[in-house]
Amino acid sequence: MTEEDKIVMAPCSDCVGKRKHRVLFETAQHEEETIEKYAMIECCGCSRISMGYQRVWKYDGSIDHDFFPSPVSRKEPAWVYWVWLGQFRSSAEQEAAKLMFLLREIYQAVHGSQYRLAAMGIRALLEQVMIMKVGDLPTFNEKLNAFQGDGYISALQRDAMRATLDVGDAAMHRGFVPTEADLNVALDVVEGVMAPIFGHANEARALAGRVPPRKK
Repeated sequence: MTEEDKIVMAPCSDCVGKRKHRVLFETAQHEEETIEKYAMIECCGCSRISMGYQRVWKYDGSIDHDFFPSPVSRKEPAWVYWVWLGQFRSSAEQEAAKLMFLLREIYQAVHGSQYRLAAMGIRALLEQVMIMKVGDLPTFNEKLNAFQGDGYISALQRDAMRATLDVGDAAMHRGFVPTEADLNVALDVVEGVMAPIFGHANEARALAGRVPPRKK
């Protein structure tokens, strides 16, 4: 970084949050009512490059901001990407891979502020996880009871899953619009349910293989 570098504050999707960015290139277009500004910016922390857009309204000086790609408020868990690392080979693992793709679509909906779609997706995802593990039982409550009974979740997680499913129901049937904070809570629940089943199981088996056996 040199003294001549222009530094601005902007969101970074890798660092997650506002960080200092170096302006690599910028240009402006003067319209009748606005000044449209575009800038290529580089995060000073992780070096991620993105584009910033700024619209300045001449009549009152107000400013609109946007960034491309859209900034994210949370990162997807690392185990989601094991799909692309060839971790899913058997038929059961291929079914799990479909769930990972759906989870990625939910994250994309959240990043795009499509919160109702994300809530509906979370509802569908949790139901598919339960069907995969305990079968397609008639009601959500029966699925939840069997899911808990087979040891996949605790009693506390069951209540959290029920509340999360209700958010999706409300978005689908009653026009409820959840906030980003609501979706973050719901995704915490989803990751807490899915990580031990799909994420940490392979890691735990690999770890067990590296641990030396007890001496007799």
